[in-house]
Amino acid sequence: MEDSALLKAFQQYEGSSKDFHLNVGPADIGGEPAPWDSAVFAEQLRRDVEAVLSLTFDLSRGTVDPTGGYAYWYESDERSVSLQVSDPEEGHPFDKVPAWLIIRSRSEEATWKLTAGLYRDLCSLGTYLVLAETKHGDLVTANFDVGDDW
Repeated sequence: MEDSALLKAFQQYEGSSKDFHLNVGPADIGGEPAPWDSAVFAEQLRRDVEAVLSLTFDLSRGTVDPTGGYAYWYESDERSVSLQVSDPEEGHPFDKVPAWLIIRSRSEEATWKLTAGLYRDLCSLGTYLVLAETKHGDLVTANFDVGDDW
């Protein structure tokens, strides 16, 4: 998707949704689902998000919950970022994209612009399936086929 079309896809929700959720999972390898290891995936996604956004998550606040999930946070005067990775639930609509990533602007830059840029940059890595939705569950865009049931 071209940058202008991507920006329009997010901007159309500017008035109705201040928050957007990026659901992220490992890209398929040779047409087959990538093997799942929550610790490895959480670490790789954390590092990639840090590189893309030029930030460092507060690792002392990174947690592991009893289900094997991971959570990371970043807070500054300009933005906040939260990342949660948990094991996929088989048969769940988001089983291919079990990580949940939210970025919020605390400055003059609109949240939809930050989210659109993060979506674009994660997709450009070629290692992730990424689905963007509003906080109300409206599909904004995805870099994989989500089917007709959305």
